[in-house]
Amino acid sequence: MSRAACALALFVSVASPVAQAQTATPGAIPAVSRSEDAAYLVGAGDVLAVTVYRAPDYNSVVEVAEDGTVVLNAVGRVQASGMTPAQVGNEIMRRLQSGGIFRDPLVNVMVQTYRSRTVSVLGAVGKPGEYPLDRGGLTITEMLARAGATLGVGGGTVRVVRRDGTQQDLPADQLLAGAANQMLQPHDTLIVTESATFYISGEVQRPGNFPLEPGLTMERAIALAGGITQRGARSRLKVTRHEGAADAIIRARLQDPVKPRDLILVGARLF
Repeated sequence: MSRAACALALFVSVASPVAQAQTATPGAIPAVSRSEDAAYLVGAGDVLAVTVYRAPDYNSVVEVAEDGTVVLNAVGRVQASGMTPAQVGNEIMRRLQSGGIFRDPLVNVMVQTYRSRTVSVLGAVGKPGEYPLDRGGLTITEMLARAGATLGVGGGTVRVVRRDGTQQDLPADQLLAGAANQMLQPHDTLIVTESATFYISGEVQRPGNFPLEPGLTMERAIALAGGITQRGARSRLKVTRHEGAADAIIRARLQDPVKPRDLILVGARLF
């Protein structure tokens, strides 16, 4: 190797971020940003791409074994688990130097496939799949943002399933307020359930589908729909409600509660 090459300092590069995460397949998940990958702790099952500048015979793609090590040409077994890619690269550089192979090599290490420290996000999100737990203190809401979750103000929930099988249901309202937010652990699974909704039509200004807020009444539902039209009558409310195996049509009063999947029809006044 030339003196110029030997004078180069160690650097560690990482995978380029992708435009958007794709639905995960076993063993392959979306790449992350440079800053995130730099903080990622390598673990068993991760696949590392190791490149030694101007020495292609020493380049390799290796999987971290269950004991947390990788085996490299002319270097032997190197500890990788629990280290950042930069630290792994630094150890490879030290081995190449101490073995008398290179004086000051340029080593490039990147995580090619993330498998050891991941979180699965499923359910009502834009990009379900596996995501790397690439830094300490990553929270539920931060991971949901990566997965494209749009938590509503209604009765949606996020179920957290831990690696040991324990489960916890967190209301979306509390997560949005920061009251229930938690740090994630490797191999957690987040299952997002959409907010319950109701539909209102008839003599209202803005008929449509709305999130079901806690304690919502028929009167408040009409207000959410922009109020009644000039022909509308607040007293003429019919609700199609799913009960058991069939739908029931009932008359409702303004103070009655709205239930999930209610179809509210606001009638016209009798002239």
